[in-house]
Amino acid sequence: MINKNKVAVGLSGGVDSTATAYLLKRAGYEVIGITMTVFDEYDEFGNVVEPSFIKDAKRIAKILNIPHYVVDYKDIFEKTVKKEFVDEYLKGRTPNPCVICNRIIKYGKLIETAHSLGAYYIATGHYANICYDQELKRYRIFRGIPERKDQAYNIYSLSQEQLKHILLPLGKFTSKEEVRKIALKVDPLIAKKSDSTGICFVPNEDYISYLSNESKDALKSGNFVDKAGEIIGKHKGIVRYTIGQKRGLGINFNPPMFVVNIDANKNQILLGDDEDTYSIGLMAKNVNFTLFDELKEKIRVKAKVCQWGWFLPATISSLGNKKVKVLFDQKERAVAPGQAVVFYLEDEVIGGGIIDLVIKDETIP
Repeated sequence: MINKNKVAVGLSGGVDSTATAYLLKRAGYEVIGITMTVFDEYDEFGNVVEPSFIKDAKRIAKILNIPHYVVDYKDIFEKTVKKEFVDEYLKGRTPNPCVICNRIIKYGKLIETAHSLGAYYIATGHYANICYDQELKRYRIFRGIPERKDQAYNIYSLSQEQLKHILLPLGKFTSKEEVRKIALKVDPLIAKKSDSTGICFVPNEDYISYLSNESKDALKSGNFVDKAGEIIGKHKGIVRYTIGQKRGLGINFNPPMFVVNIDANKNQILLGDDEDTYSIGLMAKNVNFTLFDELKEKIRVKAKVCQWGWFLPATISSLGNKKVKVLFDQKERAVAPGQAVVFYLEDEVIGGGIIDLVIKDETIP
């Protein structure tokens, strides 16, 4: 039987999840810890080893005197998150694997596992807030308070059914230092751990090596072309490049040139001037909204085209079939297909989608 006072904390062995478990236990919840394994780790001899974060999570669970479970999600992670990551790069796009992982794994499979263990809720260390609106009868997502901690961006795609089972106790804190002080009450070693960065399953953040190991076509050479279609050089595999890139092209152009478009079908990269990297808008697919089921009329929003990007005043309109058109008030540089575009009203995330096409001029309907 599922217990509404029982919560499963995604215990990663880090500062945020440790503080989350501590706070929920102190608030009177029956807390259990669940640690996900989504890929293997190896020692210097190539042997599979237990990751250090699992050892830390076990220690935290013991200190807090809560049950602890290690769950193996490697298969579904491989077939969804890692596969899409590789596939998108091979299509000349720039994916955001965290968005996929949150929807399918962290707030998908983890909720299923929590329910199987009798917990109604799951909790994570995300800096965001989820509130239930009695008038709208809907769950709504708001940004966390700390600057540069906009983790609400990465959960825009969650369904109402997922949102109702999530607790985010860190959303009310104003700084990471406050959270570290809470973790210090549990374990001083954990409290000193640095924040995790980069893509968790890519060793040493070397995604080029990772992609080349996953696909023989990743580093396939092709042509750089200019706006006239003339070949002006050779690239070393489209996965090495992203829209707006200037450095690392392997050729010293004078004047400098920038990546304007990546055509995976032709295995070629269009280079141009910096002004060519700007766009007036985009089209997004797989759109999800939290304030309503579907967009029925144009609305004004502030849009983010990457997690740490600017808030861009924009107008969005429906194209049907979970697709929208986004038109910026001012041109924006280096909008990259594959990234998430997320829509805000003040501090609320009202939805978002995956950037599918970039709109360069008004000739796009």
